[in-house]
Amino acid sequence: MRPASIYDAISGRIAQDLGFELGMLGGSVASLAVLGDPDLVLITLTELAEQVRRITRACAVPLIVDAVHGFGNALSARRTVQEVE
Repeated sequence: MRPASIYDAISGRIAQDLGFELGMLGGSVASLAVLGDPDLVLITLTELAEQVRRITRACAVPLIVDAVHGFGNALSARRTVQEVE
């Protein structure tokens, strides 16, 4: 199964309309969509979580979220998982 690259609510709806069964929000794509900048750990957890909320409200496609840097230490990584869930 190949996921659709979803970066905002509109791309989520397009992926759903095209029949994709899975979507992916990559960290670099999220940074570009939210800030217009490359992925240099500039996007905050709050910004990423809000982008995920916008996407999941707009479409029913399950979303894989790349938050690989975890926004800090182990406790921050735990919070990242909780926020994105």
